[in-house]
Amino acid sequence: MTIPVLAFVGRSGCGKTTLLEKLLPLLTTRGYRIAMVKHTWHPDLETDVSGTDTRRFWNVGATQTILITPDRVVSTRRHEVEPQLETILTCVEDVDLILVEGFKSSNVPKVEVVRAAHNPERIPGLLHVVVLITDVLDLADEMPTFGFEDIPALADHIEQILLAR
Repeated sequence: MTIPVLAFVGRSGCGKTTLLEKLLPLLTTRGYRIAMVKHTWHPDLETDVSGTDTRRFWNVGATQTILITPDRVVSTRRHEVEPQLETILTCVEDVDLILVEGFKSSNVPKVEVVRAAHNPERIPGLLHVVVLITDVLDLADEMPTFGFEDIPALADHIEQILLAR
């Protein structure tokens, strides 16, 4: 069975992370196991604390470091070129839904987030948009559209289109 995927896309600063911070706990309290995939354009992002063993291994050239604790596994891997989202998704398992922040050009269904205070226009040429989150009233069309505070209604919609059991 393929795990459903939904990407949240929009311009920087439009509120994608804040929206996902509200949506994620609501879906988990409804009994869903959620994986999160976050895309960033910042190379050499600090993902491990300086001085830790895994960071020391990374600093001396490990291609991959994996930290295993009683309650989590953390893996960091080097890539020559940025991997495609579809490649990363094959590594995710044992969840009901994968939520993605970013990857505008991917072929997965998308929630486009548009905030009037940042840029009140939709992203031109964006494909596979199934939901719009916005506070710009004249952007609403036949597509399901929700406001930034309509998190329960958004969760209901996600359940209907992706998580029907």
